[in-house]
Amino acid sequence: MKKICYLLLLTCSFCMCDGQDDKSQRWLSDINWLVHKIQQEHYIYKNREFPSSFQQQLSSIKQHIGSYSDERILIELQQLLYHLGDGHTYMLPFGYQLGSVYYLPVQLYAFSDGMYIIDADEKHQHLIGARIKKIDRFEVQDMMQKMVSFVSQDNTMGATWIGPFFLRFRGMLEFFGLPKNASSVSLSLRDVDGKEKEVSVDFVPVPRLRGIPKLVAPFHSSKPVRYLQNIQSPYWLQSIPSDHALYLQFNQVMNTPTESLSAFAKKLEDSLLLTKASLLIIDVRHNNGGNADLLGPLLHVIKAFEQNQKGQIVVLTGRNTFSAAQIFITKVNRDTKAIFAGEPSSSSPNFVGEENGFTLPFSGAIGSISNRYHENFPGDKRKWIEPALRLSISSKDYFGNRDPLLEAVLKKYAER
Repeated sequence: MKKICYLLLLTCSFCMCDGQDDKSQRWLSDINWLVHKIQQEHYIYKNREFPSSFQQQLSSIKQHIGSYSDERILIELQQLLYHLGDGHTYMLPFGYQLGSVYYLPVQLYAFSDGMYIIDADEKHQHLIGARIKKIDRFEVQDMMQKMVSFVSQDNTMGATWIGPFFLRFRGMLEFFGLPKNASSVSLSLRDVDGKEKEVSVDFVPVPRLRGIPKLVAPFHSSKPVRYLQNIQSPYWLQSIPSDHALYLQFNQVMNTPTESLSAFAKKLEDSLLLTKASLLIIDVRHNNGGNADLLGPLLHVIKAFEQNQKGQIVVLTGRNTFSAAQIFITKVNRDTKAIFAGEPSSSSPNFVGEENGFTLPFSGAIGSISNRYHENFPGDKRKWIEPALRLSISSKDYFGNRDPLLEAVLKKYAER
């Protein structure tokens, strides 16, 4: 009887190992497919050998793939694509078809004074406003420093923008040393009352997501400050009569079902004439891109305001300013005397970048391979457009429902 049980156990073990080996082989086939796809399509590496750092990372993934969870493999592939050096070549840490991906149900944001929870599911709303010091045993500050060599980016602001999002994912925390397939993780916090505490937070399946979540309005605010009032609208205007200013928030480069960007540009032109504004403030802090082919009419109106109405233009940028929004601000920088304020954007005046999606054949994992170069300012080698007035928001200002950047711009540039 003991001999029969032993044989059954041995048979099951072989079956499990065989199944694991088969899965690893399928992941390896996905990886080989991805490498071939990059060689076919990437703007730079279809004509050039891969960097040695890419080759080393590729070898390491293949060597250890049998010991990684599926979620960890997605993370490893993202770091692999980081080595290609642009912000549009990436692997999403969610969206594959082999099973669920898990993450923490709290939204994080890196303020000038630390990492804070700014939103959460219903069960964890009591944690909103807390500063995170550690995730498991790992210092958040150290983890964010490592994001600089992990997140696909055009410049280091990309890591500041996307790093907190990745830190929510179980596979990312396994990368740092969390045990595989953990059901929860401890967070070391300083709560809103200044008390140090540790809480355990369960991982939950990632819901359907569309990109990186934008900065939300403070949870308890009944009337959010201007720049957080209407971030879901692609573009909108508000007059500030006391400062002879017109505020334009430009959140996405797209047409809407009810108004094209071209029609909105005409509305802007009419509003500038009607209000007799001397200051145009263009806020692109939430704008992570879209269709740059739509920008012509808006750029024309902005240039005409400066040339014909002798108006002053101030552009507010931030870590979330990316892709087609970068094309927009580069052309404003190139063609006008606009002043820039805020944080640098997460892209460069000229950059390799285009959304060019792929789906891996076995796992169904999804990502993008950049296949285009955007030269918007010939010869420009800057990593970003340096703001004349540089400011990153603090947690105190955010939770206090203040916009110190707009306040500073109005104080310095508005007519009184």
